[in-house]
Amino acid sequence: MFTHNLQKQFSKAQQDFLAFARKPAHLQGEPEQERAFFQAPAVKNLIAFGAEHNEFLEQIAETFSHISEMDIYYGCLTGYLIGLYGESEITSENTDNALGAFFQQVLALCEQYMALVCRRIGTTVEQLEEDEAFTEAFYQFSPDTLWEEAPAPVKAWMGIGMLSMGLMSRISSSRPLRELLRSADRIAERCYYLGNYCDTIGFVPHILNMVEEETVLLLSPAAKNGVEVSLRQIDSNNLFFTLLQFALYHEHLLEPLGAQTFTYREVVERIARHEPVLEEEWPEQLYESGCFGYYTYPALQPDGTYNEMGTVWGEGTLYEVPKLDGRYVILLTKPNIQRSWGNAFVSSTHSQLRPEVKLIRRISREETEEWLEKIYAAGNEA
Repeated sequence: MFTHNLQKQFSKAQQDFLAFARKPAHLQGEPEQERAFFQAPAVKNLIAFGAEHNEFLEQIAETFSHISEMDIYYGCLTGYLIGLYGESEITSENTDNALGAFFQQVLALCEQYMALVCRRIGTTVEQLEEDEAFTEAFYQFSPDTLWEEAPAPVKAWMGIGMLSMGLMSRISSSRPLRELLRSADRIAERCYYLGNYCDTIGFVPHILNMVEEETVLLLSPAAKNGVEVSLRQIDSNNLFFTLLQFALYHEHLLEPLGAQTFTYREVVERIARHEPVLEEEWPEQLYESGCFGYYTYPALQPDGTYNEMGTVWGEGTLYEVPKLDGRYVILLTKPNIQRSWGNAFVSSTHSQLRPEVKLIRRISREETEEWLEKIYAAGNEA
């Protein structure tokens, strides 16, 4: 129950924060822009009030839903706060929706910024990567020179790194927000491109393009058996392979499926699942090695060999694998080449994700042979 006095104090802190965040940020000449925002009394007071009075934290999260009314740069840093609060499960549906809309606004402004810079250095966005001299000129370009002409794109470019970190945290936790952004115009493609010039933007599509919930049949033609597994929140095939190997290891199914020798490391499994790992436990070299070769079903040739063009590559996702009779089907073999993958693929893009690969059932010899007949029939029709 809020007392009248506390509610009054909160309202004052809230209004002071919003009044500050709506004022134009003057970025020229300030060497530490982020610190200037977070150390501003209006920002510090609101955060401190929430820390002292936890019963107001949800109202603070709702306060951030006014992000579209804020100065572009201050809105970007507020987006970071939204992610930070979200990691403590202090969230608001209104705020998430506002964050998604604001990110799209800032993304468009960053595209404007790139076009303006390219014009200044004598090229176009389309031709920027074709000449190393232009690329270097882009990196060396000072945003200050565009301040008078285009303050909003400059602020967007300077702030989108922090905004992207906040957004990453929220889309890792909120499927509705992921779906909202997936419905936006070419957002993954646009983020991938801008990510060439601002790293944090480039991580956003990894989460938007991840496998939410799917099932897949994994068949071993040589062993004449297989398994059906479910995937959840898997953002790369290498992560899928990592968790699959662990799931099969625990069920003693690696050898029956024809796997190459597998070395189980419990700490790597915990890292892959984003479970707690002490600093002293962390491996000196974090990697996982594949104990299978993975192929799409069209890769299987009539003589039992595989077309290497049908390899299921670790950098992609299950969504790139063709379906057969409406099902994802992957063929397992002993690997021709030993493949390993490091830190970036052993675990997923963000620690808020909860990736999972679970065994649903074993597939009998009879069912495996039925699927193999379908595969060969599909090859004859091609």
